[in-house]
Amino acid sequence: MRSLSPMFVLSLMLLMSLSPMVLQSDLRVRPEESSAVPKALIDFEVTSIEIGNASRDAKTWLQPDGSGQEYIMRDETIQINVTFTQAGSSGQPAAAEGFLQIWHPVGYLIVEFNVSMILSGFQSSKEEFIWTPRAAHSALDENGFLVGGIELKGIIDGGLADDNEVNNDLLRNIPVALWHDPMENGFCGDVDNDGIVDCPNQLQSNIPTWVGAGYDPDDSLSSDPDNFGHWRMDDSESAEGSRHWRVSRSGSDYGSNRHDRLWWGWFTPFQSCEDPGHGLGYGTLDQAVTSSYGNNFCKIRIRGFDFLSMHLVTNAWGEMAAGDQIRLEADAGPEEYYNYTSQPLSTTSGDWTQLVWDMTGMHPSADFTMAFLFDSDSSYASQGIHLDSFLLFAIQKVAEYTLDVDCDDPLPNSYMVIPADSNPPSLHCSIKNNGYIDITLRLYTEVTNQSWMWGFPLRIDSNNNVDHDNFVVTKVIHALETMETWFNLSIPDGAGVQDLDWDVWINDGVTNLTKNYMHLPVSVMASYSCKLQQASLQNPAATLYPGESGIVPMILKNTGNQLATWNLGVSFPNQDWTNDAGIEWLFNGSEITQTELSIIDEIAIDAIITVPDRVEPGTYEITLLSSGQSPAQYQAEWLIYIVVPVYYELDIESEVNNMVAPADDALRLIEFRLINHGNAEEAFDLSIVSDWHLDISMNTEQTFEIDPFGGDATVTMLLPMPYGIVNETYPITLVATSKTNPDYQTSKKIFLTVPETYLVEVEDIDMLNEVFRGGDDSRTVNWRIWNRGNTVDSFQISFDHLSDVSVSDVGLNNGITPYIAPGESFNLTVRYSFDDLAFGDRVIELTATSINAESAGQSSFNTGKAVFQVGTQGWIKLQPPAPLVIVEKGYEIELVFTVTNNHPTDAQLLRTDIERDSPIFNNIIDARVDTGDQTFVLDAQDSRSITVFLTVTDDNLKSLSENEMTFELILEVDGDIDKVSSAATVTMHKINPVEKGPDKGFIAQVAGNILFILIGLGVIIGVMIAALGIMKTASNPLEVESSFGDYELTVGGAPSFEGIPEAPELPSADSVANSMYGGTKDMFEQPAPPPMPDSSEMPMPESMPEPEQPAMTELESPPIPEPVPILEPKVEEIVDSTEIKDEIELEEEPVVEDSTVPELPAGVPPIPDEGLPPGWSIEQWVHYGQQWVDQQNQQ
Repeated sequence: MRSLSPMFVLSLMLLMSLSPMVLQSDLRVRPEESSAVPKALIDFEVTSIEIGNASRDAKTWLQPDGSGQEYIMRDETIQINVTFTQAGSSGQPAAAEGFLQIWHPVGYLIVEFNVSMILSGFQSSKEEFIWTPRAAHSALDENGFLVGGIELKGIIDGGLADDNEVNNDLLRNIPVALWHDPMENGFCGDVDNDGIVDCPNQLQSNIPTWVGAGYDPDDSLSSDPDNFGHWRMDDSESAEGSRHWRVSRSGSDYGSNRHDRLWWGWFTPFQSCEDPGHGLGYGTLDQAVTSSYGNNFCKIRIRGFDFLSMHLVTNAWGEMAAGDQIRLEADAGPEEYYNYTSQPLSTTSGDWTQLVWDMTGMHPSADFTMAFLFDSDSSYASQGIHLDSFLLFAIQKVAEYTLDVDCDDPLPNSYMVIPADSNPPSLHCSIKNNGYIDITLRLYTEVTNQSWMWGFPLRIDSNNNVDHDNFVVTKVIHALETMETWFNLSIPDGAGVQDLDWDVWINDGVTNLTKNYMHLPVSVMASYSCKLQQASLQNPAATLYPGESGIVPMILKNTGNQLATWNLGVSFPNQDWTNDAGIEWLFNGSEITQTELSIIDEIAIDAIITVPDRVEPGTYEITLLSSGQSPAQYQAEWLIYIVVPVYYELDIESEVNNMVAPADDALRLIEFRLINHGNAEEAFDLSIVSDWHLDISMNTEQTFEIDPFGGDATVTMLLPMPYGIVNETYPITLVATSKTNPDYQTSKKIFLTVPETYLVEVEDIDMLNEVFRGGDDSRTVNWRIWNRGNTVDSFQISFDHLSDVSVSDVGLNNGITPYIAPGESFNLTVRYSFDDLAFGDRVIELTATSINAESAGQSSFNTGKAVFQVGTQGWIKLQPPAPLVIVEKGYEIELVFTVTNNHPTDAQLLRTDIERDSPIFNNIIDARVDTGDQTFVLDAQDSRSITVFLTVTDDNLKSLSENEMTFELILEVDGDIDKVSSAATVTMHKINPVEKGPDKGFIAQVAGNILFILIGLGVIIGVMIAALGIMKTASNPLEVESSFGDYELTVGGAPSFEGIPEAPELPSADSVANSMYGGTKDMFEQPAPPPMPDSSEMPMPESMPEPEQPAMTELESPPIPEPVPILEPKVEEIVDSTEIKDEIELEEEPVVEDSTVPELPAGVPPIPDEGLPPGWSIEQWVHYGQQWVDQQNQQ
């Protein structure tokens, strides 16, 4: 062959270098080409994947970050362009196979396209593939980003010639939207009656569109003005396309009282609403809308259960008046809606706001219709809200699914096992359902050694809790959820050395098609092993008290595939058990510590466990051991539980076992020591069994927790020894009851002896709530005396007090009380009074001394105190009036006292009265306190006047014994906390006063009387001499009768009783004498005895006749006249009288008087030497003598 010329070769090389340009290569320049790395000769790659063509391009979603995301529509055919490139440097053509795979995110292959190509270096080829998506897969996240999509995978296979396989495939996701409607077409009526329909009304069968209808409030079609409603289209400033929807005419407000809907549906020539091919499913025929438009109208029904998620995108601007709304309804019975009125929309014309309604989970088990609702009332209106565009993103459920199976298998290695492996192979798998539907699975496992399958079945654990064999049908696995599963393989005891296979299948629950399969090798190794377990499972294995022993039957088996000798042992839970517990192993009744076993040999042995003496209650883990002797390096363990219950043992020790104590109400204490010999801290309830009269208690009702094993606590028994306990020996039992176990009790008995007890108690009396006035009549008080002993007793009474206090008992016999039973009391009446000068606190002490105690050689007495406030306390101040002078009669002569309440805070209730014992009452008719001033309340630091009225007659002034007499009128004011009195001075002047100087008539009268007396004395002496002679000669004693009944005073003639006041009355009704403590009222209510005659009324000699006095009955007491006062003569008058006396030679004779002085009660002042005051009786002196003495002392 002729050699090629150099020119030909050069030309050929030039053509080869230009070949890429001839094939229109669009090879992109990559950064790697500038590197120094050598290029492969053949390097096929997938350069790009593009979507769309001139007739239909992919749509673009504007992401929140400003970038664009392409997406396509379901059921719309789209062109996919894949560019394949030979990026190598070889000029030689090379063949390759190109693929376009479309994968669903669930994990299954939807469709695959392929193409063959021959490319030289730097040549590329753009291949076109046509595909129609049948399932939507798109969603908007919470930030508004479009996510999801179908996976487009470009692949090129250059075979072995391809030097770089890294770039042989390219992935791209493309979201698939469910539906997009620019809302350019629709149907409505002539809303504004201008003869022009306000919508295109372009009828297209089976194409979803928007149809308006007007309704009344009851959802029936409205006829006002027609049944098309007020929805209309506007062809200006649309968000998408040239038209959009609104509810008002341009430049006007919407109508009132409207209930109009804009339905989503399609017109059909058929009488049914099957899916005509739009892919939205069947619809619902609406007869009302059909009749309005004259064509069958089907409302679209979205099946919520066909979608995992849904997001609806619309555009709106404008506003609604108050009370009106526009909303989008998704109606499936329970209504869901999206309210545009409440959204932050712009009111600027054409300023559209994109709105997203997340419909995920809405009506998950139902289908629903969709319509825009315009609802207005009769109030205000506006132009309304404008709506445009209807874009629906959704993730649609598909029937296909895949599984993600993640197992912890040892592949590529095998399972290495031993016979009776304590940790047999267990394959744990997490099985995830990648699909969008709920599924069930069929799980199956087996091994090649079928004998294992029967004796030691395999086990599968899944979400089916009732099926665990080697073939299991699972419960439902929900979409996108994961199920945990375990495949377990058991190795038989004594299994020989071998290799086998373990197979696992995961199949579809309906078709049983295999979704996943695993083949696992298993190798059984030579080993020493044994099994130590209880003969019968029992938990706890034994219940033992401290120090007790128990038997635990066990089984020991050689499970390995070698002959071996096994040592028996134990592991105790802690050091206390290790030191003090014990264990013995018995085989056939003999103690063993080891044994030899052949392959699969099995023996029964007993483990005898002894619990330590000092062990707390609880459950203890004890590990029984069987360890092999060399060369068997294996140890079998079996864990048993020994329960040590609470052991109760309490000792009670008492301080004394026998006690003698009187019933004197003095507390006695007995200590008890409680010793806990049990094995747990324990608290005990304490109770006492005894005679209830003893009233025994403990210082605590329960103990604190007492430490175990000899811990102790001390408690105290309280014996109050109350009064009156009978003389006897009493058993007392202290009972301690466990707090945790009331069935456990222990007790301790002691004895208490109560001897005869002599005790008395005298009450203390607080009389400080009342103020007493010195010099008042005696009062009484009941003083209680208790017999606190346990025998009948009487008591000697004695008093102790200051000298200005008078006290005496009433009704006692020699000062000894009657016998008083134990626990009973006696009310002793005590009479007391205070002297005039007594002032301040006064204490009377009453001492009662036991008579029986003195007889028994003991001493028992008690003293009670009565505390009194006597005299003015300073809380009341009483100011007397100025001295009063009376010279003429008056019936309401006023004396005004002033009283002041000196207490700083408290008001006082005051009572006023007049002291009636004043001599002034013998010389006036009456004195009284004004009615309004007798009782009143006087506020703190306040003063008021008290008015006393005197009634004086002319007779009173005429009867004065002297020309001028001065008296004291005493006003008494009594309060709750104080008593005061004050005297007003009253001077009375006699009417027709007696002139001063010698009275000759009076002197003559006296001289005549003296003469008469001398003559009478002579007659008496003569009679006495005659009588003496008769007595000497008489043979019988003489009886002499004398009477003074007809004696009358003759000096001055018969006395005149007119105008002379009676003597003071006896206090038979005196409230003071009858005190609040009882008193002796009966004594004071006895009739007063006849008054003692005045010294002027003493009998005179019979020889001196006296004028007769009127006869008096026994019931009457004759008025006692006030003696006529005899004026003392002046000195010169006395001289004249003496002279007269000398002249007459009067001879004075002694006057016979009764010298007998009556015996006066204690506390009554002695009768003055000059005798009782004029007109007074002994009884009057007993009651009022002290006041008379006090008045005389004051004067």
